[in-house]
Amino acid sequence: MSVFKRHTGGFVLIAMCGCIFLLLAVIGLAFDLGRIYIARNEAQVFTDAASMAAAVQLDGTATGLARAKAAVQKLPAKWNLGTQSFEGVVTEFSADGKRWEATPDNASEVKFARVRAPENHLNVIFLSAVGGPLNFTVPAHAVSATNPVRLAE
Repeated sequence: MSVFKRHTGGFVLIAMCGCIFLLLAVIGLAFDLGRIYIARNEAQVFTDAASMAAAVQLDGTATGLARAKAAVQKLPAKWNLGTQSFEGVVTEFSADGKRWEATPDNASEVKFARVRAPENHLNVIFLSAVGGPLNFTVPAHAVSATNPVRLAE
């Protein structure tokens, strides 16, 4: 009986170490994926707000385009839980929603504003430790119109 107990004690220790390692790996994965999810939501909220702020300023003049770009720049542009500024934010305009230009020739036809934040990199901690990428790109974009479509009542 004493021989049997001696051999099972070592197995339980090895099994517990393996289970703890797997549990920590899953917790790390959940942590990194949660951060990526939050960062994507922050980027999308910023681009949504920025495109709406830009579209409100469009009035068919070149001054309206300048005000739209300034409105995007005035927004609090922080992400990654408020620790990083957005980089590479692009504001573009279109008359038909298909062809986008940063500075359109004919401001009187512009009806859409698009804001893109394509170059935001989130460093990951746990995924990179197990051979995953060192960072994830968290892109976002949004389009707003000066006269949104209204449903018939």
